[in-house]
Amino acid sequence: YGCTGCHGGTAPAGNFSLPSYNGVKAKVNDGRLFGAINHQAGFRPMPQGGNKMADCDINKFKAWIDRGALNN
Repeated sequence: YGCTGCHGGTAPAGNFSLPSYNGVKAKVNDGRLFGAINHQAGFRPMPQGGNKMADCDINKFKAWIDRGALNN
């Protein structure tokens, strides 16, 4: 889905970086990752300007998060 195209390397103001586990885990912990990819109310839908991820991919993220978002 190209997440790191916008969220890679040095993040500009108002943005965040996802190429590392710690960057991803921080967004999991604050609920923003799942809220954004699932297009939930109150979150900026991602990918921005693109179609929502396929449900099967969102479900994989949800399962990973539910298992504790391990660094695996």
